[in-house]
Amino acid sequence: MGIEKDKLFNVIKQNLPENVLFTEEIADALDLSYDASYRRIKGKTSLTFEEAIKLAKHYKISLNELYDLPATNSLLINRKNYKNSIDGLIAFYRELSVYAQSFTPTNKSELFYSAKDIPFYHVKTDDLYWRFRLYVYLNFSEIGHQREKIAFHKFFPKLTAIEEANKFRSIFEQINITDIWSDTTINTSLYQIFYFYRTKLLAKEEALLLCNEIGTIIKNIEHHATLARKQSKKVHFRLYHSKLLNLNHAIFLKNDHRMGLLMPYNSFSHIKIEDSNICKEVEEQLQKQLQLAKKIAADTEVDRKLFFTAMHDKVEQLKREISSKLLISFF
Repeated sequence: MGIEKDKLFNVIKQNLPENVLFTEEIADALDLSYDASYRRIKGKTSLTFEEAIKLAKHYKISLNELYDLPATNSLLINRKNYKNSIDGLIAFYRELSVYAQSFTPTNKSELFYSAKDIPFYHVKTDDLYWRFRLYVYLNFSEIGHQREKIAFHKFFPKLTAIEEANKFRSIFEQINITDIWSDTTINTSLYQIFYFYRTKLLAKEEALLLCNEIGTIIKNIEHHATLARKQSKKVHFRLYHSKLLNLNHAIFLKNDHRMGLLMPYNSFSHIKIEDSNICKEVEEQLQKQLQLAKKIAADTEVDRKLFFTAMHDKVEQLKREISSKLLISFF
């Protein structure tokens, strides 16, 4: 069965960088020889329906939209499910790095993060807090519940995990980032420190050091928000304070040619959506959310100071509670 190819090939061309050789690109996508790819592009050999589906999946193109087929409520998604283990974490970092990097060939790459917790790209791997985040993920996973929990000081991730996390972080230094935070964005991290300290899996000195590191991370984020730039100074960093709408860890990526949405559903696993209609709706919703939020970057000094002072106060309150060994909640 053949299919009219020009629409499909034209859409693919529009979504590719100018320096890509189109014949080679199609040959790679269909696992064909250069000559076989050339013949399909020129119409000397029919493009089969199966090949069209393969290209549509590879380039995330809706054939329903392209060929005006009857609309449905079905949605094709890509689910990435990783084991709650160090190896699963390594696979997660690798896959997400490759995906994020696919948006960076142009200088108009954008990432919007609905931050229910401190975004992972703000945390350095040489911080004790980075190791603690992994420790928490693995302890609260199903595997973690099935075995005896080890104390934090005995937990050390593989060197490969550190290497992949550093590669991952370097990719996010190349993307324009907009963080959306709420008043409770750092609460989860503080509760986790308190919980593991109270259950004697985290020493008092470690708990206080983790509080100090979170304070330093917050200061660094405040610095970037003040400059409206990341460390590289080649990309912008915007920070918004949302009080009215709930945050959900969603990650929205876009550039000149495409959009993508990542929706986490457990420690490392997520659903990837590149349907153009869904992504456009998500982008519109994000813009509405930003309009209802306060921008706390660059010239909005008063709002920024109030926001970060509240964050630092929470950290100091937890430090006092750990130091005094009180049993009351720190919130």
